[in-house]
Amino acid sequence: MNQSENEWRARSLAAGLDPHEVKSVSRRYDMYREYTEAQGGNTLPLARWYKWYRVEKLSEGHAMLSPPAAGCSVGESVAQPGGVISEPDFLELLELYRASCRDA
Repeated sequence: MNQSENEWRARSLAAGLDPHEVKSVSRRYDMYREYTEAQGGNTLPLARWYKWYRVEKLSEGHAMLSPPAAGCSVGESVAQPGGVISEPDFLELLELYRASCRDA
């Protein structure tokens, strides 16, 4: 593991975020780019795409303010039932992750 990979992993865990979520969102961006470029279109830079991606996820209900009580490990006793990490902080982790992939 190189230094930049250690950094984004440590920062993800410190924020209470599973590092695999960062990887998953990065893969979604890669798929978006590959598809759009294959169709001859222009792609958005990561920061602009991520803003769009967050809006899409919010509209699908993936960032509910109060989680469902049944079948969910997050209950009413959780101090902060909202998002685990802010949009700018997640974007920074995403950029760190993608930089670590280039450095490898």
